[in-house]
Amino acid sequence: MQNEYSAVDKLRADQSKPTQYRRQIASLAALGLLDFSVISLFQLGYIKHMPDLPGKLFDSEKVNSSDDAVILGIPDGVISLSMYAATLFLATLASTKKKRSKWLDYLLGGVIAGQAIGAAQYLYTMTAVQKKVCLYCVTGAFINFAAVKPMLSLLKHEQ
Repeated sequence: MQNEYSAVDKLRADQSKPTQYRRQIASLAALGLLDFSVISLFQLGYIKHMPDLPGKLFDSEKVNSSDDAVILGIPDGVISLSMYAATLFLATLASTKKKRSKWLDYLLGGVIAGQAIGAAQYLYTMTAVQKKVCLYCVTGAFINFAAVKPMLSLLKHEQ
């Protein structure tokens, strides 16, 4: 005989503040997955042309095919995808593992802090060094920065 409520039903019904903060973080990570899927597919060679805003400042293709778009020999789009997936995973796991949620939240906070720091560094590189802007990267940076607020609220709530 099955339980009346599945684990998913329980998670969906959870209206606690920590779970609500984690949902906000997870939704931003899902947007990041969509955004960086385009970049990753371009870097992989599947997408041949990235649409851009008009003007000389915007050149997503140049930014995403530059040497700066490679970390440890791997295109950075795929690395960002894995970080967004890890964020989504940790936010969900912490909401289902109440006894271990505190250390999972700290781990989640570390991922989000790393993404925000990386985004700030990459925005600087684009504008100051490359002098070109990738619309997809800027979107990702804003997603990373936006995740800091619910993360701070979550950590504050934990204390």
